[in-house]
Amino acid sequence: MGIHELQYKKLLSELKFKNEELEIMDESMYDIHVEFELYYNEFLEENNLTKEELEKSKTKQFEKFKDEQASALMQETDETGLVALEEVSDEDKEAKKVFAKLYKDIVKKCHPDRLSTDNMDHFNKMNSRFKAATWGYNNAKWSIVIKVAQELGIKPSNYKKMNGHLRREVKAVDEKIRKHKSTFGWMLYEAEEKEEKDTVIKDFIFKLFRRKL
Repeated sequence: MGIHELQYKKLLSELKFKNEELEIMDESMYDIHVEFELYYNEFLEENNLTKEELEKSKTKQFEKFKDEQASALMQETDETGLVALEEVSDEDKEAKKVFAKLYKDIVKKCHPDRLSTDNMDHFNKMNSRFKAATWGYNNAKWSIVIKVAQELGIKPSNYKKMNGHLRREVKAVDEKIRKHKSTFGWMLYEAEEKEEKDTVIKDFIFKLFRRKL
């Protein structure tokens, strides 16, 4: 095994772990936000405050917060159930050239037009793989393309070039994890004692409404 293939396998292992962590966090965030909202309301009641009173300040920070929430609610999914199209950078467009052969080999094996419908279980399985690989290829999620290729027994032709793009994907997943952990909801979730939880809420109120408690 060459050094580039070894690095390739290590990067895939790292991506698998980080994607699993991100998936768990994504699935947990709704419940975490609900818990935050409940504790926030309790805190306000204990301190004789109301949301209306705080929101009257109409700070730039609060307006930005509302816009971010609205944007998150509008996030759509495509027919595969995955989050729909993200903006693809010039680097990702360049990376498509590197992964084009791998993707074409996948298409040859599992494009629905190439499949028999005699065995519908097999047809559906291969069609799902085709959809996942196509979504990954169009959205620069190279680990998804590679996962499908592995399931089909297809090997990459250029480990060295792929590794650079996999490193970028690792950084992108890391950034999403960091963003989750930087939210007040996550900070409240990690806080154990009431004093710690109250500090998170106080910081939240100060950041959004510039009111120190």
